Amino acid sequence: MKNPLKIIGVVLVLVVGLTSSQEAFIYPGFAEVHEPVRLSGGSWTWFPEADLAGSLVDGTVRLLGVDELRRVWRNGAVTFYYRGSGDAQLAYLTRNLTYGLHYELDVDTGVLVGWAKVRNGLGRPLTITRLTFVAGEVPLRSGSAPTMEKSARALALDVAASDEAPAPVYVGSGGGVYRYVLENPPVLEPGVNELPFLRASVQPVYTWRYQGGFARGDRLAFLRGYTFEAPARLAGGVVNLRDAGVFLGQAGLQNSAMGARVQLWLGADPEGRAERRIEVLKDEREEKAYRVSTAVRNPRDVPVRVEVEEYFNAREVELKLPASAERTPQGYRWMVVLQPGEARTFAYTVTLRY
Repeated sequence: MKNPLKIIGVVLVLVVGLTSSQEAFIYPGFAEVHEPVRLSGGSWTWFPEADLAGSLVDGTVRLLGVDELRRVWRNGAVTFYYRGSGDAQLAYLTRNLTYGLHYELDVDTGVLVGWAKVRNGLGRPLTITRLTFVAGEVPLRSGSAPTMEKSARALALDVAASDEAPAPVYVGSGGGVYRYVLENPPVLEPGVNELPFLRASVQPVYTWRYQGGFARGDRLAFLRGYTFEAPARLAGGVVNLRDAGVFLGQAGLQNSAMGARVQLWLGADPEGRAERRIEVLKDEREEKAYRVSTAVRNPRDVPVRVEVEEYFNAREVELKLPASAERTPQGYRWMVVLQPGEARTFAYTVTLRY
């Protein structure tokens, strides 16, 4: 199963009446809609409905399939002048189709479900034959189009769709975005529709983390959370975490490539601490040296991943680390997985020159 990496959009194929159809690309704050039209030569006038007219994004209305010469906005209508005729598409951006995103993660079973919250503000049901999630950064900087009067044209919809929403299938990338197709989604009713777009199994590991400057006290306090490998390209969003039915809290998920390490942080753990012993080896104005020992024990009945990353603020930093630690530009990083009841001690010496 695949899933978006940054901002998700949705491609919707909407059934209008019995013969025509339209398609829309839905993003978090807007949508691009393509409506089929049949054009005679020379010119054609469009009367957008009031709700739609007020939501149009300036500079985004166009005709596809003909050679446009100019457009005139007047009296609640847009007149297009062009070369060509026959089947074409009217395309525009509207702010009346939007979406949000959140995830549900059961840490005891490892089931991760992604949900898209699509807001249909068009005031009518939308029957979709194919829904495509599009991931990528898609900036929108234009404001609204000129205010239009209500059109007399009505758009009848044939509302019918399957009750099931199967998983999307990755279909490729282009232009810096990814595309994921979901066949036969349910009808998008007016209001907010929540649709599952991802269901995957992950292996969340309970994790303690300290990340900060040189800790000179006798204890390290850890931040608690869960880490796992991304099963697909994951777009950023809020994650609701539960363990055996107990709500643990919400965490922010960053945009993650497939296989990347996902980190979800929930706050402090009363048992999440390590004991520190610091021995001063040298204490001069321009040079100080310390031997530091950190002891941590896992009191829980599940494995705990422990991550310690310290930074040192000095002109020159000299570190003597054990093989289990990794040197970083500002300090070091140490990681260990402790089994239930297991304890581990980590020691190093550091010399700071100012």
